[in-house]
Amino acid sequence: MPTSSTASTEPDRGRRIREIFRTVVADRFADGSAPAHAELLFADVPFDSDGEFLGDFCNEILHQDTCNEQTHEGVPLLAVLAADDRVPPRERMSLVSLLFSIATVTERHEAECWPRTHPHADPAGEERSRASVQVALPQLLARWETECVTVRLALAAVAAAFPSAGASQDLLTGLRALAGQYPGWTLPGDYVRLAGTITVGNRENVLTAVEALTSQNWRPTARSAPLTGRALHLLDQMLGQLRATGKTQDP
Repeated sequence: MPTSSTASTEPDRGRRIREIFRTVVADRFADGSAPAHAELLFADVPFDSDGEFLGDFCNEILHQDTCNEQTHEGVPLLAVLAADDRVPPRERMSLVSLLFSIATVTERHEAECWPRTHPHADPAGEERSRASVQVALPQLLARWETECVTVRLALAAVAAAFPSAGASQDLLTGLRALAGQYPGWTLPGDYVRLAGTITVGNRENVLTAVEALTSQNWRPTARSAPLTGRALHLLDQMLGQLRATGKTQDP
């Protein structure tokens, strides 16, 4: 993989975010240990926009919301970018959200396809990928106090993906404080409260929250599907809506 000093310096469209990613990767993987997924950052390929580049970059790691045998190798790359303040907050939110998606593929697809199996399921790849996200979990959640609310919203989902982890349990006070800043029946407030409920882990409370929120026009899952998957499937929808509508400003 070329370093930032040997990469092409010819201007092209959609270069801004890619240039930031290149700089971060060149600094953080100076020993040449960057995963193969980083090659797209340095490839001589033009993009029409930052959005097009980010779409291709993320899809290379989590292909159409499915894990493969290489997905876990891209997790350290995402974690490094998500934890670097040179990357703008909205993009860091997207990267953390992608880590949540990777960590929850198995449960979300199980709930969505119940009682069938997802046609592109890769249990071994999904397990390795989830384990890789769990390794990065402490360093990500440790940034809670210094992060803006935009990124905190995504971090809340990552904590909910690993409710039994010590780092997630340590975040409960922060989740309650953030939820308290939003009024009831608002998307950010409902979302943060659901993330906190999942992290606490009381099954009855999780079920009540899932049933109540699903009635608010969220895409439902079968009531007979495993509850963890149903809850994470709902949380994923809500996080996606937050990102799409830009409702991530400070409360």
